[in-house]
Amino acid sequence: MRKIAGLLSILVLTFGAAASFAANQNVVVVKSTIKGTPVKQVLKAQKEPGSLTKFKAQNKLSAATNNALIKEKAGANFKNGTQSTIPYFNSWFITGYRNSVYTYSMVGHSPKAGGTTGIDNELIPLITELFDADGNLAFVFDPTINNDPEGNDGDLMKQSPIYVNTSYPASGGFAADTGQFGDTNLRASFTGVKKASWHSVLNPPTEPKTQYVQQLFFNNGDWALACCDTNNNQFPVVNIDSEFNIFEQILSAENPVNTTIPIILTDYLTMFQGNGCCILGFHTAQNWSNPVPGILVWTWSTFIPHNADNGLTNPFFPFGQDTFVMSHEITELYNDPFVNTNVSCWVDGSVRFGQCNLETGDVIEAMKDVDSDYSVNSTTNGGPYTFHVQVEATLQWFTRTPQAPQQGPGPGVYSWPRTETLNNGHPCRSQTFVYGEGPAGFVFDDGGGNGQCQ
Repeated sequence: MRKIAGLLSILVLTFGAAASFAANQNVVVVKSTIKGTPVKQVLKAQKEPGSLTKFKAQNKLSAATNNALIKEKAGANFKNGTQSTIPYFNSWFITGYRNSVYTYSMVGHSPKAGGTTGIDNELIPLITELFDADGNLAFVFDPTINNDPEGNDGDLMKQSPIYVNTSYPASGGFAADTGQFGDTNLRASFTGVKKASWHSVLNPPTEPKTQYVQQLFFNNGDWALACCDTNNNQFPVVNIDSEFNIFEQILSAENPVNTTIPIILTDYLTMFQGNGCCILGFHTAQNWSNPVPGILVWTWSTFIPHNADNGLTNPFFPFGQDTFVMSHEITELYNDPFVNTNVSCWVDGSVRFGQCNLETGDVIEAMKDVDSDYSVNSTTNGGPYTFHVQVEATLQWFTRTPQAPQQGPGPGVYSWPRTETLNNGHPCRSQTFVYGEGPAGFVFDDGGGNGQCQ
């Protein structure tokens, strides 16, 4: 285990303020209130294993709120929502051999209405201190320092395609587009319906007045070791239960309004659950009452720098690099903000597990890196920088046709911005399989993992 020597211990109680080490910010140290036991085995690192899928997108809403959302979606045809939360609209599509109706909610306002909808958000950097079995400080992962020469994680995030308008070239007969990454993905799903002026964009993020530092302890089971990075080094991973507990404390302290998306950003860290590893990000929705009862939609994402971090490299390279995970989470949040959209079951690109939800990133994340990773060459304040975003499925992939009536006439694509990742073939209508592992992205499952066409 790599030790960090020469660091001063921080003598701050949980939620105690210390002298500011960042301009105009108080420091608050947060510890998990969950008591656990050390995980002594070294975990096997896998990028987003199927056994952990349920932890990547969670609906924590009450039954009453879920029922209200279901009732609101019924029969809605591109109708703006009314709950106290971020802007959203409701609609539906028909697919499958039973002509089943599936309703959904998406971020922004109706594509038929046009115009730009800005979404408020707060970017919350979280510094992590990991203490070993002897109580010594072993690792510090800090998104507020320059792990890469071009800047720190937070500043690079704000200069990335997540927030900055980026031009994506025409592909597969589909028109070029320019905008934030999540916005262009959503626009690709509504080619035949949207007005040209329609955009759903993240406003410039606000930042907390408090700098949060989480302290995690090996002897409490807060973190463990996994194998291995690209240099065959073991690296730390954090317990998802401890981390959820800390996130809840931070959200309680921040008390954001319902109409803002809190975005928690960590440096390098990934999570484990039981013996399963590793989760790099998730999004969720829960009941919240600021200023009135409503829904808080929020997300967490790790940022893995290009350079070595604490002497450790990216175990999943290029998966997870810089904004790769955030692009996945923000796009899924746009497409299914309340994590309550059921669709006909499908099997992901590695044909590992069945899902029945509208998670646009999960469709592609397990495919080969050449299919899932998309590079964007940018110029940041610190100089040239290559950002990575994940190719995402569009709504058409779930409707099973690029020209579903609800999306309107005209060309459609199944994935964006690399349209060739999922082309327009369909195994139920054609034997033209489009991926090396069989039907892959176009296996629609009966829910039992049997890969039955519907």
